[in-house]
This record gives sequence, C-alpha cells and structure tokens, in this order.
Amino acid sequence: MSLTDRLSAKVASNLDAAFASGLPKHIGIAVSGGGDSMALLHLTHAWASERDVTLSAITIDHNLRAGSAEEAARVAQWCADLGVAHTTCVWRDWDHNGNLQDAARQARYRMINDWRCDIEDILIGHTVDDQAETLLLRLKRGSGVDGMTGMKHVTHHPSGMTLIRPLLNITRHDLRDYLVACEQPWFDDPSNNNAAFDRIAMRQLLPQLTSAGISLDRFALMATHMQRAQDALDHTAGDVFQTMGRQQGTDLIFDQAGFFAAHSEIQSRLFSAGLCWVSGNAYRPRFEALQRALSDVQDGKTSSLHGCLMYPHQNTLRITREFAATQGAADQTVWDGRWQAVDLPAQHSVQALGEQGAAQLESDLRKNVPFRSLHVQPAVFWGDQLIYAPTLDPTQRQFIQDLRINFIDFITSH
Repeated sequence: MSLTDRLSAKVASNLDAAFASGLPKHIGIAVSGGGDSMALLHLTHAWASERDVTLSAITIDHNLRAGSAEEAARVAQWCADLGVAHTTCVWRDWDHNGNLQDAARQARYRMINDWRCDIEDILIGHTVDDQAETLLLRLKRGSGVDGMTGMKHVTHHPSGMTLIRPLLNITRHDLRDYLVACEQPWFDDPSNNNAAFDRIAMRQLLPQLTSAGISLDRFALMATHMQRAQDALDHTAGDVFQTMGRQQGTDLIFDQAGFFAAHSEIQSRLFSAGLCWVSGNAYRPRFEALQRALSDVQDGKTSSLHGCLMYPHQNTLRITREFAATQGAADQTVWDGRWQAVDLPAQHSVQALGEQGAAQLESDLRKNVPFRSLHVQPAVFWGDQLIYAPTLDPTQRQFIQDLRINFIDFITSH
C-alpha cells in the first residue's frame, strides 16, 4: 500500500471513529498553511467528499511577522482550489506582555470559536510529534496525571466546540512525504527553529531520545496509559460533584463540607476543571497555583486564578468569572466566548451585568446571588438600560444560550 493510500485510510478511520455516533453535516478545519494542516486539509477533503460532509476552513493570521498576510492569502487560494470555503481572521489585540506562544494559542481558539457559528466540530492538525513535545514540556513542568495524558483525539472545549485531532497517530515526516506526493506546497514558520521557545527546545531533543530507544510511539503509549488513569479519576470526581455540587448561572457551587471531605486529588480535579469550565480556558492552571488557591479558600479567603474568583459563601464554595476578565467582551451575538444571544435586536448587546445593571434588578432577583457572582452574569442591555438578565430570571432564559456543555459532562470528557 502506498503512503498516500495508507494515510488516507488511517485518517478516514480516525474520523469515522470520532463521529461514530453520527456524521455532522458541517465541520470546520484550522489551516495555518504549515505542513501538518495542509496535509490534514487534503486528507479530510477526500474523506468529507465521500461522505457528503461540508468542510469550511479558517486561517488565523497571528500578524507577528512580515509575509503572514500573503501566506494566509495563499492558503485561501489552496482551499479554493479544493472547493473549500475559507476565512482569514487576523489577531490584532496582543498587548506584548506575557508568554507569546500561550497568548497566541488562547487567541487562536477564541477566534475559531467566534468564527464557527453553528459548526460544532473543529479539526486540528496535531501529530504524534506534537504529542511527544507536549509530554516533554509537561514533564519539565512537573505535571501530574492530567498533564501526562497529553492531547486526546477528541476534546470538548469549554466554549462548547469539539476539537478533533485526526493526525495524532501520524508522524510529521510522513505528512510531508504525503504532500510531496500530492505536489502540494506548504509554509515553514521560521519560529519553528527558534530554540528560545520551550516547545522547539523539546522538538530538538527528540532525536536524541529516539536514539536512546525512547521513540515517538513510546510517548503515544504512555499518553494512552495515563488517559486511562485520568478517565477513572474524572468519573470519580463526577460522582462526587453530583452529591455536593451544582451549576448556577455563570457559577459552580460546592458544598464546603462535602468538598473538603473528598480526597485531595478529587478536590484539585474539581477545582481545576471548574476553572476551565467557568473561564472558557482550555488549559488547566499550574498545580502550584491551584494548590495556593485551594489553601486560600480553605482558610476563608477569596482567591483569583485563571480569570476566575474562588470564594467561600455561607456553607458553600463558589467559582465565578472575574469581572475584570469580562471587560471589553461586549458582543451582540456571543459574549465572553460562551453566551450566545438569541433573536435580539441589533441595538441590543450582551455584557456583564455589573454594578449598574444590578442596581436595575428587582430585589428578589439579586438577593440570593453574592455580589461577586451577580456582577458577572450575562445580561442584555440597550445602551445603559438593562433589558434582560436571563440567568437570573427564568422567564427570560430564551434570550440567551449557554454554549458550554454541562459541567458534569465536561469533567468526565475533558
């Protein structure tokens, strides 16, 4: 069997497995123009054509180097050649502070989520090489079970979209050989050779490990073993949550006695997943930061982490969105990456309720929600006038939709 036939069969098998419960009518694909994503585009296009599935592509131009716009335009043309609808989104809001690669990754997923509309499934071109690099990075950081599971073939993002990685058992080398056979060009990002980035340093380490017998397939096997352990722990955490936790609007609420009676690993797992679910951040907080936050709330203090506040209230612990993290996130359609307006007039907008909006509520709607949580509820405004507070008033729920899956489903599939 030729390489082209072998990869086509493997990707088709991976996609069929991902959609075993039913084929979607429309899927999205992130295409950067690099070798991995261009191979994914070609391989997925063939699979989708045979199954009558519509494929739409998005390119995120990170706007960080000369020529990125021209590369995005070439990707658009390559997509057009295949008859695939294509959109380019440009990242313009980086403040040049913090970790560039992390900021770019978060922006990439946020922009994909804003673009996708009713598309639930997004294909990502991560390979077995990326898996190995990820595991090495997490080993360096001292990650536990969750970190050492690596990336999964199917992941439910906190925003509500599903990320699918059909290339996770295929090597980068094979994909480039496939593109050569297809006579399909691709772009090599020069930053992929910059060892100042931790991921690139791990990439350059892999050949030495391979020569010592620690090959790519060993990393994949380790990730599989750790995923089994993670699944068992997550289902235990889900069972514990059902006995002492609940969702309320933007918040997760835990009974204090039940939470602190649980094993420390389950406490960490519930809080870590809760922070991701509330904030929309796909990546868990660092272990040390999480433990400090847990210690603070156990001492009766409020803690800030991951764009969230964690605080004790009466006999409960609450995780809510941090008000400052929602600012600038006013949008008529999707607010804070998670709340979608339904059939609103163009002059209305969705934003955090805030102090001004809370002051306009009837007293019985605000009396049962602590002010920290009250101020970050999604609300519909007309200028400064509060129109709806759908998460607080059951009669108004039809005006906004929470795009996230339920927390209990999220924690057992994260």
